[in-house]
Amino acid sequence: MKKAILVFLLAGFFSVNAFAELSLSGSVYAGIRFQDYDTNQSIDAYHREDWNRVPRFDFTATVMRENYGARLDTTFQMAADPEGQYLPVNGIYGWVDFSDLLGNDSLRLTMGQISSTPWVLPRLHPSHSETKFGDIRGFRVEYTTPLQGLSVGAAFRTGGEDLQWTAERIIFGATFIHPLFNAVVAYDLSNNAQALFGFNFTGIPDLTAGIQLEASRLTTWDHPVYGFPGMLQMHQIVGYRIMRPLNVFLILGQTIHGTSGSDIGLEFIPGVEYRILPNLLASFSLILDSPDHFTTTNLSLNPMIEYTLRGPAVLYAEYLLRLDNMDRATHTFGFGITVRAF
Repeated sequence: MKKAILVFLLAGFFSVNAFAELSLSGSVYAGIRFQDYDTNQSIDAYHREDWNRVPRFDFTATVMRENYGARLDTTFQMAADPEGQYLPVNGIYGWVDFSDLLGNDSLRLTMGQISSTPWVLPRLHPSHSETKFGDIRGFRVEYTTPLQGLSVGAAFRTGGEDLQWTAERIIFGATFIHPLFNAVVAYDLSNNAQALFGFNFTGIPDLTAGIQLEASRLTTWDHPVYGFPGMLQMHQIVGYRIMRPLNVFLILGQTIHGTSGSDIGLEFIPGVEYRILPNLLASFSLILDSPDHFTTTNLSLNPMIEYTLRGPAVLYAEYLLRLDNMDRATHTFGFGITVRAF
């Protein structure tokens, strides 16, 4: 049954191409990293966007009509071992809009291996990871409500064989976009329950202000005997563009564990960005983090410079000095390139 659905999606994807607008996009990521830890040195493939999964080529093809469309999203990753090279299909899915049924309101049904989602907490800093809910194998329903800017929805990951499918994972989410702010909230009923919340204030030009919350393992919050205890991660960011080339920012982070008496993890990241030339950007950030309320304290210094070439390519070079517990030093030099091929 699953193979039949995949064939159906592929057939639909290519057949709709003859009658719809086609758009293609592709990006190449490549880089190298040198590390020196005490007397140990290493060299490996690395890129700031995706850490060690490079060289990498991303390709996306989208076909669209007025009320429906389809997308193919793939990644080709090089590997030292030829058997390690692969071309995974991150997403192959289609969607239908039922706006005609609901007047000005919009109802969208998305089905397949879904690789995009509106319920996202983006990375605030290169040392952080992006969090996404709703990019699953199954189907997602989104409804744009009569309240301007508010969209709600649910996603269902399906499993099972033949027609006896079951909902293995259920996610509810909502987004709200306003001229002064935007917000996102989502709740995942599976994986011992997890949730995310993001809020960004956009009402003042040149000011960046926002908060992110991510909670995991809520059903085992204070019961580690049933698995890992719950965890709540919070991040706050504030930044201001003092003048056109100069931007300063501050990111704060807190990690709270459900186990009674556990220490609170803290993070402090001040930084500055300065555009020396229209195509030359220099930045510096300091990362002070402690997983146990300053019983242990780690310090990182991260200067970086990036140069935008003519066309869609960006070169960067960075240096990272990390002091674990203010003692053991790790020196990292990274160089990379990002090319928006088309």
